[in-house]
Amino acid sequence: MIKTDTTNIREEIKETIRVLSEEVGQRFAGTEGEWKGTEYIHQRLSELGIETEKQVYPYVGWEPKGTPELEIISPISKVLKTAYLLFSGSTPNSGIKGKLTYHGVKGLIPGVYDMPCYNVLGDEGDILAQVVVNSGGDPIALLNPRAKFPIPAVVMSYEDHLHVQELLKEGKKIEVFVKVEGEIKECKSANIISHPYKSTNTENRKKVIVCAHSDTTLNTPGAYDNGSGIAGIVEVARRLSSINHDFPFDIDVIAFSNEEVGFIGADYYVNDLKEKGTLDGIITVINLDQISAGDKVWSWVGPEELRQKVEESFREAGAYDREDFEIDIDTPKAGADEWMFHLEGIPTALLMFWRLPDYHRPTDTMEKIEYDKVELIIETVFNLLKKIE
Repeated sequence: MIKTDTTNIREEIKETIRVLSEEVGQRFAGTEGEWKGTEYIHQRLSELGIETEKQVYPYVGWEPKGTPELEIISPISKVLKTAYLLFSGSTPNSGIKGKLTYHGVKGLIPGVYDMPCYNVLGDEGDILAQVVVNSGGDPIALLNPRAKFPIPAVVMSYEDHLHVQELLKEGKKIEVFVKVEGEIKECKSANIISHPYKSTNTENRKKVIVCAHSDTTLNTPGAYDNGSGIAGIVEVARRLSSINHDFPFDIDVIAFSNEEVGFIGADYYVNDLKEKGTLDGIITVINLDQISAGDKVWSWVGPEELRQKVEESFREAGAYDREDFEIDIDTPKAGADEWMFHLEGIPTALLMFWRLPDYHRPTDTMEKIEYDKVELIIETVFNLLKKIE
């Protein structure tokens, strides 16, 4: 076990989360806040004396306009809570009216985040808009899993979904009003890549990546998701820069941008290495996402050999002795940055606490952070690094 000054470490973790969530705030893709966040992370790692670079890349972004609206016109009159489905199409400025019919389920993260979905139909039966349901409660900004089909779409609450289902079961015809506007725009962003550890083994250079995403979705300061993950990788980088342990591989610590809009930063990084012919040098990816609150450790890990190592690493960190959360070491899922590496056959481990109720909401603030959980994940990372060959 690595002996450290836990008081100073906690203050450093707290400061990173404070700056990102309070001084910078919302870090949604393509906004000034997103750039300020990546600049701060670059500065934070550079100040540790670690070689750090910006990987700047262009991408197709999306900007919301105004406020989305959703209203039942008949058989009752009710204004519904709503939020953006990111990268949706736009209605006319005056909005649209149509018949609401149940369509099916959109799989944002299949098997994990499935969203019941309604179509809004015109007089000819054509789709004018869609309404998806946040199965987790009140509407929050969610990513459109089929963004290449720009149908205007909004998110409604699970409670309103249940009410709509009752009306439909009663045979009622439901007419709704929908208004949503956004525009596609050219953007640029940056992954922050640091190199805190170089192996003495120079004959067969291999690399492990420890990463976290730097952005947020709309309308949240993102302390839990994912200021806590960034604070985690900054501390990992600091310790690696002075560690007295001979790993047989290099270790890069990376803050990937724009995870919330489809893993764009990780996608760019993976394909850049693939085009250079160097992707096969990466032997494992460890991703820290939402590591500061929740009643469950939910780690998505593969293959099986790595799952066993992750379980052992949590056990050594004392996680199985805790009574305030359960532990589930699960298989890989299409829900975070490490998925882009998994698709290329690279072993991956997401270390995550599931789930703060304030997730993706304006209330995801730093007073909700449980610092002992952040520290537990950091310790687990080092336990795992020692088991990778």
